Amino acid sequence: MRPESVSADPRLQAATALARVEAHGAHAARLLGGAVPAERELVLGVLRWQLTLDHLLARHLRRPLGDHDPAVRAVLRVGLYEALRMRTPVPVAVAEAVRVAKRLAPRAAGLVNAVLRRASGERWPDPADSGTPAGIRFSHPEWLVERWRRLLGDEAALAALASDQEPAGLYLLSAASHCDDLTAAGCRLQPHPFVAGVVAVTAGTEAAVAALQAGRAYAIDPTAVAVARLLPPAAGLTVDLAAAPGGKSLVLACERRHPRLLSADRNLGRTVMMRRNLAAVAPAPAVAAADATAPPLRPGSCAAVLVDAPCSGTGTLRRHPEIRWRLRESDLGGLAAAQRRIVESAAALLAPGGFLLYATCSLEPEENAGVLDGVALEAVPTGPLLPAGLPRRDLPSGGAVIPPGALGDGFTVHLLRRPA
Repeated sequence: MRPESVSADPRLQAATALARVEAHGAHAARLLGGAVPAERELVLGVLRWQLTLDHLLARHLRRPLGDHDPAVRAVLRVGLYEALRMRTPVPVAVAEAVRVAKRLAPRAAGLVNAVLRRASGERWPDPADSGTPAGIRFSHPEWLVERWRRLLGDEAALAALASDQEPAGLYLLSAASHCDDLTAAGCRLQPHPFVAGVVAVTAGTEAAVAALQAGRAYAIDPTAVAVARLLPPAAGLTVDLAAAPGGKSLVLACERRHPRLLSADRNLGRTVMMRRNLAAVAPAPAVAAADATAPPLRPGSCAAVLVDAPCSGTGTLRRHPEIRWRLRESDLGGLAAAQRRIVESAAALLAPGGFLLYATCSLEPEENAGVLDGVALEAVPTGPLLPAGLPRRDLPSGGAVIPPGALGDGFTVHLLRRPA
């Protein structure tokens, strides 16, 4: 965590972080460790609404916004976000943006002043105005909007886009959290309406965060819990490949339907973190550092394999809004090739009658049904196995797409079985 003095100027820190995210590929979540709420709101809010902000700013710039330095872009976006989304009085938002510009890009202070005074008079796009492109209304790249429309249909796609623009809630896995202690500390916990064993923190967030840092609670997305539960019980060896940080392994371990569970990840640092996370349940699963494309196990030795494959993450844009500005449609083929290698290794581990659960926090077909096409396993229809009430679209491949929504991230999931 950063010293308090470093975060004493949230506008300056927010603009600095945004410039790093854009110019150097930094991850916003990592930069915000220890940030004050105002800085978090500015950074994540600007990243969520970046396309809309840029659309409004462009009307008042002589040169394209992309021609300006990242620090200048960041200051302009922060100032306009404050004025139009946080309802900061315009004179205050402009004056503060000019002050920050004098620190980060002194020569641009006059430009920041002039542009923000004009742009602050703009009207924010109406989400219901179909005359404005959905990409502008909901701040997503147009190529992604069109893909989701084809995949989900107009109504469900627009709902998913709108949900991406809202902060993600804080959810805890009850079996790995000291809920009674949290309630006594002032947390208000509300059961998830569709996913049993998951509670939302609706008040007392500070106490919940302190419990997370102390290892007395475990935060997890509700949809991830529902996905992990799709893996049928197995008396033999179950392997969770690419498992870090270990959330789905923790779900399996807490429910004791997989008594022989091995959780593996190729990254040593993430494996150490996963070992700490899985210590919340006793007995804890075995943990190993291993490459998912070449796991150190005999072919046919596993009763069940879980693959939560590294992916584009398009189902997690609420939590990681910068993904949408980095990802290109052309990137999906490369991701799918790596995922295919993992699936082939996982399939080889299955004993006759064994199950492979393949999931990604991506909605993109190339990373899901496209990866599994031609794999010599039987598809098990997945949709009917998911909790009633959880929005989904069943796929011809037998899997299901769960769009991102107010109550959970987006996932695509397939359950496959090796014939007995």
